[in-house]
Amino acid sequence: MRIKAKGIAKELGLSEATVSLALNDRPGVNENTKKRILECVREKQEKLQENFEIQKKIVHGKVMMLNYIKNGIIMKRSQEQNPIIEKIRETVKREGYTFEYRLFQEQFEEIGNLISECREKDVKGIYIMAAEMGKSDIYPFLELQIPIVTGDNLFYEEGIDSFLIDNREGIRRGVDYLVDKGHSRIVYLAEDIDIFNFLERREAFVLEMAKRECGDVSNRIRHLGSNVEEVAFSMGKYLDEGMRGVTALILESSVISMGVIKALLERNVRIPKDISLIGFDAVAPVELPGFELTLIKGTHTKRHLAAVKHLMQYMKDENEEIMRVYYRTRLFEGQTVFDKSKYMY
Repeated sequence: MRIKAKGIAKELGLSEATVSLALNDRPGVNENTKKRILECVREKQEKLQENFEIQKKIVHGKVMMLNYIKNGIIMKRSQEQNPIIEKIRETVKREGYTFEYRLFQEQFEEIGNLISECREKDVKGIYIMAAEMGKSDIYPFLELQIPIVTGDNLFYEEGIDSFLIDNREGIRRGVDYLVDKGHSRIVYLAEDIDIFNFLERREAFVLEMAKRECGDVSNRIRHLGSNVEEVAFSMGKYLDEGMRGVTALILESSVISMGVIKALLERNVRIPKDISLIGFDAVAPVELPGFELTLIKGTHTKRHLAAVKHLMQYMKDENEEIMRVYYRTRLFEGQTVFDKSKYMY
């Protein structure tokens, strides 16, 4: 397809005559303008060539990215991130497949209909965002006998590759950080839902507290709720009961972080002087004005993209080994942990 001077002129806000002179290497156009025009043409030519190469490939079928929703709580917290989805879409397209991002809501849809849909659409591979899935929920997908990769859940016995946040390593970072700052009376505040990531974090908390000899932790995990208002209400009751010498809290998720901080602020509890906090998962700054929460964060964008790339490779070559890919967390120091060690003798 020919690149037309009219289109270049409109895009750059120039006259067609100026563009024509530049493209034909005629005098009358200053060097900067000529450079802009030629750069624009080069970019368009590269894009046309890329599209041509894609069109030459045979479309092998569809790759599906499926967000499996069991209770709907996780879905309500995060909107589909268009830049991530679009980047994945382009990656899939370059390999000659069509792409579909789909939500499956277990409460309102039949799994059998989804499996039939996958067959009708010639789905050749599925990446499932499986945070809310139970162990048995994967079995209908195995009937498709196509490559499957999951994120945020582990189906090792079913021979499925998984891309995961290293929850255990993240909790270890948090516990170590607090203990090194002089805290031993640490409580873990949890949600009321038992999804894979949360269960791993809770188990890791018990283990890491034992390693650091922080005493009996059998009653150090407290469940508060699954939305901000529930969490704030339950946290208020916890404060009314008296926290019995607790000096630090590990917050299981962004919802726990927002609800707990809401309750603390309403009761004029000083952070971090009265209580220290470490959160897990990103919290939008707009949700916590004035706070720089010390935070354990995992990667999502790179992990999802890597999982889809791995799926497409798996679709080309038989997968001989079952893979678990763990993405490390990072601890970002904020202003919500009091350094007690400075005052210990």
